[in-house]
Amino acid sequence: MSNNTLPPEDINDPFDRQKCIPDFDHDLISQQTCLILGTGGLGCSVAFTLARLGVKKMIFVDFDTVDATNLNRQILFSLANVGDKKVEAAAEGIKFHNIGDTEIETYHMDAQLNWAKVVELAKESDVIFNNIDIGAYYDYACLALAKSLHIPYGAGSSYARTWIVEFFTGKYGESSFSYMNRDGNQEIFDKLHPSLIQDYDSLDFIERDPTPPTRSIGSNVLVCSTAGLMTVNAWVQYLCGFPTPNYTLVDVASYWRNDIVAWEAPEDPEEKVEEQE
Repeated sequence: MSNNTLPPEDINDPFDRQKCIPDFDHDLISQQTCLILGTGGLGCSVAFTLARLGVKKMIFVDFDTVDATNLNRQILFSLANVGDKKVEAAAEGIKFHNIGDTEIETYHMDAQLNWAKVVELAKESDVIFNNIDIGAYYDYACLALAKSLHIPYGAGSSYARTWIVEFFTGKYGESSFSYMNRDGNQEIFDKLHPSLIQDYDSLDFIERDPTPPTRSIGSNVLVCSTAGLMTVNAWVQYLCGFPTPNYTLVDVASYWRNDIVAWEAPEDPEEKVEEQE
């Protein structure tokens, strides 16, 4: 809706109130296909938010099953889902929140070993939401895929009292914090270059990061849900024409003291050189 016009009220339209938000482009959002890699704590919150916004389609990818210890933060699941495949439980749980006609597609698969399928799904999508805990190389691969396709990428993480959101616009010449600040084996990063990233059937050559047990740092619905909501928020504000930070870090216990870290998107020097040539 523009700043100067208010559409007629439709009391039977679940999205009537968001259509009244100045500069909120509901029509554009309703045409989006969203690839959601990982349907755990963040993925559930991302999916819940996208359903309530009324996107066209969501594609769930996950290889895990629901544990009882997931339930304090993975909001699409209940006790009845313990032992179920997460993508199937998420597809069932999202029905309550699917207030429009969002299409749901699910893939119970390893997103690292079935990389060719991830690439295929990304090509059908308008945005990638990466919520998978594989590690820095995999995150870099997903960013490289988004760069190669020139589509937005959103990723969140949460632990204890902290949430982090990274959002890349997909624009040529722009980059992202994790892409530019790589730390590891340069030969692997070279193999994951945007010019090569679509060529692999599997990413079995990348190492998984050692993941500390969740109990060693703790997690709850406060940080998981906020990270998921704010990841989608970055994407939505970008679609509606507002500037968004590339990287945001917030401590939910001290944010009110202005203890918020937020950085703009870095330029990609490689693409800038290509543009000049």
